[in-house]
Amino acid sequence: MAEDVSTPEGFVREIGATTVEFERGLRLAVPACVSVPSPGCLRVERGDTVLQIDFTVLPERRLGLFCLPVLQARYRFLAGDVPARAALLAHIDRAMQRGGG
Repeated sequence: MAEDVSTPEGFVREIGATTVEFERGLRLAVPACVSVPSPGCLRVERGDTVLQIDFTVLPERRLGLFCLPVLQARYRFLAGDVPARAALLAHIDRAMQRGGG
């Protein structure tokens, strides 16, 4: 189910990345559009669309010796019409997609 980009409270995702990895991936996805208004917060401004992502570091997940960093991220759109919001989110998701399998 796709997240609702029209809700003022936004939506929450768990992300398997460190804060540095997540910020680097976001900056690669939308170059020159990312700012850091405060610690634990990233803002993407592309055209008239503004997305704020507030994140918290969660305890890492462990499976034997394998450790995965985990972030909880709240995505909230502050501006932009619904089609532009959905397009920005889809672009970011495609650009930050990792290989697997």
